[in-house]
Amino acid sequence: MHILVCDDDAVFAAQMDEYISEWFRAREIQVQSTVCTSGEQLLATPELERYQLAFLDVDLKTTDGIALGRQLRQVAPDIVLVYISAYLEFAPQGYTVNAYRYLLKRDIAAQLPSCLEDIFAGMTDPKKTLEVRHNRTTSEIPLDQIYYLESDLRQINVYGDIPHQPICTFYGKIADLPAMLYENGFLQVGRSDVVNLQYVRSIRNYKVELRSGVELNASRQDFAAIRSAWLEWKGQFGDE
Repeated sequence: MHILVCDDDAVFAAQMDEYISEWFRAREIQVQSTVCTSGEQLLATPELERYQLAFLDVDLKTTDGIALGRQLRQVAPDIVLVYISAYLEFAPQGYTVNAYRYLLKRDIAAQLPSCLEDIFAGMTDPKKTLEVRHNRTTSEIPLDQIYYLESDLRQINVYGDIPHQPICTFYGKIADLPAMLYENGFLQVGRSDVVNLQYVRSIRNYKVELRSGVELNASRQDFAAIRSAWLEWKGQFGDE
């Protein structure tokens, strides 16, 4: 596995590299890590397309970390981005580049192991899918392609990143959706809608806004619980 660490604090960057290397050594997994102290140095790294994981400081002295992640994705589209900062206020910006997680420097020793566990599990486990049966055919839709599901009379419309254009439609009810959806980051936000939390941009004023620009009505009765569940998910898994 090829890993990038970029932080303009050289001491912290070296410490991060040691934490990461130690985690992989304990599991007898070979890694090649590259430590950079500037965005310019990172972008000049040879064979960037080979890297699978990057830990980026949000507030670099000469480069905006979010913009750096965007540039990195142009070279390595599937790279997993994890942002690190001393300040929680930068966290929402990470969602604009589909960041996998956001870690605070002061908590790095405690948060990093579980972050690496989840990343490595996601890389080695088969993609989770929703099995859909319609017109005597069965298909499987990767969960990470689903933005939300909408009940329409006796049908379920499955939507992706293209607004208002279903990926597919099948017969069923929201109540009959498999429990595995809710075990993998999906949340029912109204009588007719179940959203993938990784694609939620905001929840406010009884509205759920998705990254695709679609707005859904949230249940007024359960609004506080819905927003709380989303914030808890962001705190644990925050990308995006």
